[in-house]
Amino acid sequence: MLPRQQTRARMKDIDLAKTLLPVLLGAALILAGCGDRSGDYPALLPSEQILAEPAIPGHAEIAASSPDQVVSDLQNAGAALAVSSAEVTAAQSADAQALTARAEALRRRAAELARTAPE
Repeated sequence: MLPRQQTRARMKDIDLAKTLLPVLLGAALILAGCGDRSGDYPALLPSEQILAEPAIPGHAEIAASSPDQVVSDLQNAGAALAVSSAEVTAAQSADAQALTARAEALRRRAAELARTAPE
């Protein structure tokens, strides 16, 4: 090749590089953003696990084997709660009387202090 032809060939290569470089860099950036994003989603349950018969938890074995015992246990617990609520109500009424008496005593004391306070 002649020197002039070599120069023209080099200039064409440079022009081609200037044109293709931004395109190739843009394509590389776009492809870099297309990574594996499977970590963004939870793993799916296997079909065998989804379609399996439900397992009864350990704390529900009594209910599964003898429902009558569960009913009687619930009735006993309800009766115990009723007794404790009656005790709380009785204690509250006694407390209410004591609180009323205490409030009255504090009012009398406040009135005494107001009379004897220097002006």
